[in-house]
Amino acid sequence: MNEVREIVTKAVVAKGKKAMHITHSINTTKHPYSVLGCWIINHEFEAVRNNDLVDINGEFEVNIWYSTEENSRTDVLREKVAYKKDIKVKRIVKEYLKNSDDVLAKILKHPTVTNAKIIEDEIKLDIDLEILAEVIGETKMQVTVFTPVVEEEDIDDLDIEVNEDFLNDK
Repeated sequence: MNEVREIVTKAVVAKGKKAMHITHSINTTKHPYSVLGCWIINHEFEAVRNNDLVDINGEFEVNIWYSTEENSRTDVLREKVAYKKDIKVKRIVKEYLKNSDDVLAKILKHPTVTNAKIIEDEIKLDIDLEILAEVIGETKMQVTVFTPVVEEEDIDDLDIEVNEDFLNDK
């Protein structure tokens, strides 16, 4: 006999992703001659649901290695960069309990400096990253339950088959 039951479960109810571009300028104390390297470390962010959007508030540290005095000396700049971006999410499940929302966000592409330009005593950076956001909510699903056909004789035979003295047998 088959029965249909409703189960309340958590599921992904909305989803979205966004490729982000951030432009940031850093002032230098010395006149830079050339940029030798750029890297980003300590990236942290949090995601919060806001209707059909997920607000991303993040921060990372930019490190720039550059030369001065016509490539005769080097220096490293460190600066924290904060950003706020919104990701539009598309609803996947129409009916779910709205007060049960959780947001999961993960990095698809870590922040990377794609271009660095020297403009007078300033270094202008182009930074790209990509984030996936998923909204988790409680929803119902219907499942078909099949009741197994078990013969009672098989269950009674289990008692007979067990040898409780198997350790004592030599």
